[in-house]
Amino acid sequence: MEKLIVIVFDNQAKAFAGLEALRELDRHGEISLFEAQIAAKEPNGGVRLIDNPNDVDFPVIGVSTLLGTLVGVLGGPIGLVGGAAAGALIGSIVEMEHAGVTDEFINDVATAMTPGKVAVVADIAEEWVTPLDTRIERIGGVVFRRARTLVKNLQDDRDAAAHRVEMEQLKAERAQAKADRLAKIDARIDSLRIKVENAIERKRIKMQMHEREREARIEALQAKADSAQGAIRRRQEARIAAVRRDYADKAALG
Repeated sequence: MEKLIVIVFDNQAKAFAGLEALRELDRHGEISLFEAQIAAKEPNGGVRLIDNPNDVDFPVIGVSTLLGTLVGVLGGPIGLVGGAAAGALIGSIVEMEHAGVTDEFINDVATAMTPGKVAVVADIAEEWVTPLDTRIERIGGVVFRRARTLVKNLQDDRDAAAHRVEMEQLKAERAQAKADRLAKIDARIDSLRIKVENAIERKRIKMQMHEREREARIEALQAKADSAQGAIRRRQEARIAAVRRDYADKAALG
């Protein structure tokens, strides 16, 4: 199951150790690590991203900026602070909602992540929580999880439907309108038609983004499976099948 996790530590050294634990679990096939970031809570309440230790980069498997948005939200109204980190808060709160991130989850993490604390924010797949929890408990971290749920994206459909209803009302009024009102009604109908087209286009783009995300995740998992053997390979192959099922379900939801 694909999940977003936030692991809160008392200091940076423990956070680095926590990230290394994630890498090791990934190498052993206990989890699949798609992306990870480290963030520190500043005294003023803002959040500062910390460069990945050992210069090991994780590919951004998703096409959204979900982790960056999540990190920014943890900083509250202040958001991200410092240099290039300010650019990480790009994306949409709506995207987090679609991924299953709730206010309760944000509040739980924000309560634990007080000034001075450092968190590892990661996008993973795991079947069992015990391997990760056991390793993190030894280091002294607290794990918060949120499954990346499948939420039907109705907003664009609702927008398009509402605009169509208004268009039909205007067309009915146009049939009875005086000549001096026709140009204004026609302009409004044209504006609504553009809005309908834009809503349809937004939905199409989102579907394309989900497809690219699916292919990127499968490609990453397949590379890990190809380099593994035995139980580790079987775990990765099972995750590939799960990703295919999840995204097929997501496509069916629309």
